[in-house]
Amino acid sequence: MAKMLAFLSNGLSGALIDLSEVVWLPLPRFDSPSVFSKLLDRSKGGSFSLRPLYGFDSVIQQYIGDSLVLETTYSVKGKRAKVVDFMPLSLPGLVRIYESEVPLIAEIRPAFNYGLINPSIERREKGLIFRNPLSSEGLELYVDGDFETLDDFSLVLDPGKGSLFLLYSRDLRYGFFEKPEIYGNAGEMLRGILSYFRTKLRSVRRVSIYEREYYRSLSVILGLMYRPSGAIVASPTTSLPEIVGEERNWDYRFAWVRDMSYAIEALIKAGLIIEARYGLDFLISVADPASKTFDHPLYTVDGTPPLAEEVVGWLSGYEGSKPVRIGNAAYLQVQMDVEGAFMNSLYEYVNATKDYRYVSDNFWLVESLADWISKSWRFESTDIWEERGVTRHYVHTKVMSWVALDRASKLARMIGNKSEADEWEGKAEEVKEDVMRNGVRDGHFVRYYGGDEIDAALLTLPLYDFVSPHDEKFLKTFNRIRSELEVSPYLYLRYKRDFLGNVKNPFVLVTLWVARVLIRMGKLQEAEKHIRRLIECSTPLGLLGEHIDPTNCEPRGNFPHLFSHSGMVTTIAELDSSLNTA
Repeated sequence: MAKMLAFLSNGLSGALIDLSEVVWLPLPRFDSPSVFSKLLDRSKGGSFSLRPLYGFDSVIQQYIGDSLVLETTYSVKGKRAKVVDFMPLSLPGLVRIYESEVPLIAEIRPAFNYGLINPSIERREKGLIFRNPLSSEGLELYVDGDFETLDDFSLVLDPGKGSLFLLYSRDLRYGFFEKPEIYGNAGEMLRGILSYFRTKLRSVRRVSIYEREYYRSLSVILGLMYRPSGAIVASPTTSLPEIVGEERNWDYRFAWVRDMSYAIEALIKAGLIIEARYGLDFLISVADPASKTFDHPLYTVDGTPPLAEEVVGWLSGYEGSKPVRIGNAAYLQVQMDVEGAFMNSLYEYVNATKDYRYVSDNFWLVESLADWISKSWRFESTDIWEERGVTRHYVHTKVMSWVALDRASKLARMIGNKSEADEWEGKAEEVKEDVMRNGVRDGHFVRYYGGDEIDAALLTLPLYDFVSPHDEKFLKTFNRIRSELEVSPYLYLRYKRDFLGNVKNPFVLVTLWVARVLIRMGKLQEAEKHIRRLIECSTPLGLLGEHIDPTNCEPRGNFPHLFSHSGMVTTIAELDSSLNTA
């Protein structure tokens, strides 16, 4: 994956820009069909580029402060061209403000429904309209500045200042060219989104180490939050391959209970309490008190189950990596660990805020979740890694059932419900005894009951206080994970093999789990080495994917990724605390 990819977001959807070209943009929201899909098909996908007409000598690209507003400055034979790209708040679109001493060329080739439908095109005095011939939706490009139209897709912009405003409308009768008076100008939109990020990050808990990576990761988490509901998507992309040329390509544009819970914990550690509670409110809104608390492991950004997984056969895939998928069949799985992840995030919130009223108001959920886990923890299930067609008694999953009951007991005790606290504490102990009896072999924890292999999810046992990091069984597990799963210095696989065969690329979150375990062991310098390794392998803009190609440090898998950036925030916050108390 190109190291120059930048991520833009306005809390409705997200765009990826490859230097000067928008190569991915679903509209109007994260899980909508894309209108630019060149990232997944260079010939049919469609894109929106803006660059100096006659090329450039050099380029500098950076975010403005801690925002997701991108500034690109070109040098052209001693002259300069600057482009500022962002997605405006509350509008399904994209703005490109330019200030240039040389002419620029803008090429816009949208294709609706993931590159399947070419638009009809209407030229206007101040821009272009692209209509979906099969519906009333469309895109409008409004140009504020002097330009010449070359053809239906290309404009030459005269030197000077100006902007391009691309707006999506589900019904073009309510679009920009019909109602221009209701929209602000590009400068006002820019001030609005810069103010948004500045205000959100103003109250962040300060750290004394790795500030750039800490704030960048927080801005990514905020950028992955769907602001109308509080859902946080795992990634803004689909089908970016874990291994280039293979079929490990998934759609991650949904709110996973587990991923969201990790993000909520990161927001809490960073002091962004309001945003953390907004995420909790979303998860509580989709909880089912009459059966399994989370009927699905993932939800759309409005809280409904996603559509069935489909293959988009007309796209060639990233660097030929097929298939391209939309939707995610993991929503059909029964994942027994997600309740524990949620309960831990709820407990962390209350422990940090002492907001006992929040527990009382939502105790119906704590009760129903704990009761369901108490009856169901012995079931087989899929696990955190979502292998398809494989259910077992996974040790990590059992431990997460213990976490669910342990945190439920603690929350009950916080508000004086002693009888339920005692009952759930007893159930938690029952789960723990089962794990210690069936999940240990040859003196170390195993991936699943009856097996001998290990996986990186076992690193979470001391992170959730299931065992001490100095526990002899865990230490043997830890050493085996590091010796068997490390494929490059401080980079680890999550496991060696799954239902699709051997895995290849390290999983970013595992490096951060190892670092957090080392922090608990008091090995702070070694923990820092793990963080620095990920910083070396992040993009120049500080972004991380789900995986890393150890041969060239390029991101693999969907990008940027919530797991990775949440883990970075949490790990830096924990290391900073440990360094300040050492």
